[in-house]
Amino acid sequence: MPCWHSGRVQDRYAGDLGDYLKFGLLRWLAPPGVPTSPQLGVVWYRTADEMHNADGKYIAYLDPSHRSSKHFRELDQDLYDRLARVVATERSTAGLAAVGVLGTGTCFFGDLLDFADLPVTARAARQARRRSWLQRAMAATAGCDLIFADPDNGIRPVAHLMPATQTKAVKYAYLDELAAFAGRGQSLVVYHHADRSASVEEQARRRLGDIARDVPIKPVAAVRASRGTTRLFLVVATTSDAGHLADRLAALAVSPWKNELKVYWA
Repeated sequence: MPCWHSGRVQDRYAGDLGDYLKFGLLRWLAPPGVPTSPQLGVVWYRTADEMHNADGKYIAYLDPSHRSSKHFRELDQDLYDRLARVVATERSTAGLAAVGVLGTGTCFFGDLLDFADLPVTARAARQARRRSWLQRAMAATAGCDLIFADPDNGIRPVAHLMPATQTKAVKYAYLDELAAFAGRGQSLVVYHHADRSASVEEQARRRLGDIARDVPIKPVAAVRASRGTTRLFLVVATTSDAGHLADRLAALAVSPWKNELKVYWA
């Protein structure tokens, strides 16, 4: 059974098309049931539910009568069927862990990261809360080889104009937090939401450059998923993992997934 450390990320997202692409990539990099696969640790940057938008409703692909159903099911039938069970029964991240969307032994950390009960002026208390959250995340994933960090919006440098103690900063993974995982020898896959500031490829290269500057492991590639909103997954690796992850991404680029997950090499 996977290890699960309290809490849930926004349950309304569970099983949607973004999840299918996300877990499809992770299962490609660390194939379930393969003894040589790196052990995964998933760190959800879990924030309070936001019910004012339509995010998380993209589940039509799981309807057998939908035009895209056959295409997606053929990419990873096992993942597709597991996500369909989650949406049909318990649409939650706890449900995702329970049905085994990732390999046996995957550790999921989902403690809430939120400052709503602390005034904006309580900067020291907010810093302490965020440090404590990170310490628990690291403890929960201590035995893992590959960490998937999943903030709502993406990465930020430590010196960003919005410091990590601001209320909306919980939607971001700051690079010093990622460096803490890398510093103990863990490779990383990090989610980043693309915007309109530049072409998606240019944004991918800029974010890989940010990581190369502030995180002590080597950027390998960024993977683009463009269904719905455009998502980037930044892959950075320790020396021991770089070859494996590069080989898996090279195979991904010529696989049936290539039309859904595009690789930009560092």
